[in-house]
Amino acid sequence: MVLTEEGLFMTCSPSHVAILVPSVHKAADHLRQFDFEIGEEEVFPETREIYVQGSERNALLLMEARDTGSYRKALQKRGPGIHHLAIDVLDLEGFLSSIAGSGWFLHLNSLQTMKDFRSAYLARPGFPALIEVQEKTALMDGPLFVDGVSLPFDPGLTRLMKSVGLDRTVTPGNPSLRLGGKQIELEALY
Repeated sequence: MVLTEEGLFMTCSPSHVAILVPSVHKAADHLRQFDFEIGEEEVFPETREIYVQGSERNALLLMEARDTGSYRKALQKRGPGIHHLAIDVLDLEGFLSSIAGSGWFLHLNSLQTMKDFRSAYLARPGFPALIEVQEKTALMDGPLFVDGVSLPFDPGLTRLMKSVGLDRTVTPGNPSLRLGGKQIELEALY
């Protein structure tokens, strides 16, 4: 839950962490040594994707950019790394209203994704990933599979993580993940 400035609580839950990698197969092969559950490859117009999960509630999403599109542009511009951190909410518009003034900006693509998929993207200069906010009818509970994310960002932006309920999971530091209690350097997935 996130406490808003008005003293209201908005419920949200970590959903997944998406990493843009040069090869989903290479990244998945590296993670097999830890006995994580590796899903089947799915192919979409802009990406190849594989979900990795333990028995816990949130997942790691490996994404490989295909020929053209926004993911290919992101890979060319920023290189491999965490693309987005996703959270689930019960009321998309209510949640977005509750974080007004928090410092997040609504990504312009959200105007379409809110209509088509009931999701929105938040961005902030100086923060190296997007936040995907997805509306769901129910939220999962229990231990997290992706229970730690370190990213290179100014510690002054930590308040942003609190506003989207990720302050216990996402911290400033060298790029790495903690999956099912195991520390994984992001470079090992590239």
